[in-house]
Amino acid sequence: MSEPTQPTNLGPSVRRPKRVLWKWSLALTAAVLVYMTWQCDSALNLGSESADQAVQRFHDHLNRGEFDEICREGAEAFSHGEKHDELLHFLEQVHNKLGNAGSATRVNLHANLGTGGTFVTAQYATYFEQAPGGETFTWRKGWDTLKLYGYDVRSDAFLK
Repeated sequence: MSEPTQPTNLGPSVRRPKRVLWKWSLALTAAVLVYMTWQCDSALNLGSESADQAVQRFHDHLNRGEFDEICREGAEAFSHGEKHDELLHFLEQVHNKLGNAGSATRVNLHANLGTGGTFVTAQYATYFEQAPGGETFTWRKGWDTLKLYGYDVRSDAFLK
């Protein structure tokens, strides 16, 4: 007959500590929040410094009828493909209805950070030759530049 075999004792059972992933998750979340705050802060700083200059350059081109130059200086999505002709026509109509742009005062400035990049939006109260208007500019922030991404103008002159 064979003897019963007893289980071999390999020593005290070794338990591996459970990994605490919540600490890493918390650290990663904090790092992402710090990065997003830094991006928005740098966008606001760049935006407040550069927005007035960019608007002045836009108005200079608009006043001289250099609509194609406005498109060229903007972001690719601003006047890409078929939108290019529509945008040229729109800018021409703005210039025809409102005349040359005069003084512009910044009313508001926002920075938005999203998956598509960092965007700076500024609203201006602008006095044109024919009528006052409200302009909204949206720029996409590069490393140290703002590229025009969107433009909107509101004025009672368009209702006539």
